[in-house]
Amino acid sequence: MKITASAPGKLVLFGDHAAVYGKPCLVTAVDLRFSTTVEPLDEPVVEISTPQLREQGETYRVQRDAVSARNRRETAFVEAALRQLIDRYKVTSGFHVDTEGPQVTFGLGSSSAIAAATLVAAAQQLKLEIDKREIFDLVYAAVLDVQGTGSGVDVAAAVYGGTVYYVNRGDMIERLPDSHLPIVIGYSGSKVSTTNLIGDVARLRDRQPDFMHTLLHMLGDMSVQARDHILHENWQAFGDLMNIHQGILDGFGVNTLQLARLIFAAREAGATGAKISGAGGGDCMFALAVESTRSSVTEAIQQADGTPVDIATGADGVRLETTSHKA
Repeated sequence: MKITASAPGKLVLFGDHAAVYGKPCLVTAVDLRFSTTVEPLDEPVVEISTPQLREQGETYRVQRDAVSARNRRETAFVEAALRQLIDRYKVTSGFHVDTEGPQVTFGLGSSSAIAAATLVAAAQQLKLEIDKREIFDLVYAAVLDVQGTGSGVDVAAAVYGGTVYYVNRGDMIERLPDSHLPIVIGYSGSKVSTTNLIGDVARLRDRQPDFMHTLLHMLGDMSVQARDHILHENWQAFGDLMNIHQGILDGFGVNTLQLARLIFAAREAGATGAKISGAGGGDCMFALAVESTRSSVTEAIQQADGTPVDIATGADGVRLETTSHKA
C-alpha cells in the first residue's frame, strides 16, 4: 500500500532573525506543497527517490539501521525524519520513499515540509497515531539533526498550517483563526544562504550586544502586536509595524538593493507596509495591499524587476493525500 502526505512552504511575516533567539514571531503557510509517498518493503532497507536523484537516473538505497541525516545531502531531511521514527518506535520494516516538490519555490519552500510529509506518510504506513504536537517535536528534532540549529518556525508552518504565532522553539505554537491576509508577495530573483545570513547577524550581535539585545526584543514585541492586529484586522497598524520592522532589518545588513527596490516600489504604489520575509539577502519580500491597491502594487513589483508570486497564504498544514494499493 502506498501512502502520500504533503506539507506547505512558508512565509515569515514578523520576527525574522529574532526567532533564532527565542523571540516571538509570526509565519503563514503558503500553498506551495511538497509531497512524500511511502510504501513498505519486505526487507530492512530504505530506498529513496528524490527529483534530484531521478534527474541522475539514481535511486538511493541504505540499510534501515544505517539511515542517517549525514549520509547524503539530497536525502538528509528524508533520512532524518525516518530516523526519528525508527528510534522512537523501534521500526523493523523497510520503506520505499518518493518525494516531489515544485521546480520553482521562490524561496518559499521549506526542507521542513519534506521532513513533515515524510514523517506523516511513514507514520501512517506504520499505523501510528501521533498528534500535531508530537509530529512537530519529531520533525523539529529531524531538522536540528540536519542543520544543527534553527528556530523551528518553518516546522510550525509545515505541521500546523494557517498563520501561526510561535515563541521560543515551540514553547508556544498558536494557530490563529483563519483570516485573509491582504498581501502581495514579490520574488527578488536571487537565492541566498540562510545559514550565512544568520551567522552575519550573530556576529553583529557579538560586536554590539546591548543594542542588538534591545532590537531583537523589539522585533519580538512587534510580533506580539502584529498578532493582535491580524485578529482584529487592523491592517493600517499591521502595515506600520511592517515598515518599522524593515528598518531594523536594514540595520542588521540583511537587505539588498533589489529587495529595497521592490519594497519602495510597493510602498509608492499604495502598499500600507512592505518588508523582506525571512533571512533576507534575496528571496522574497511582501507588501500589505488592500483590494483597492492590490493591482497597482503587483504591477509596481513587476516594473521594479521583481516577480509577483500569486500564491495562497494560510494553507493547510501537513496532511494525508492518498492511499493506494499495489496493482
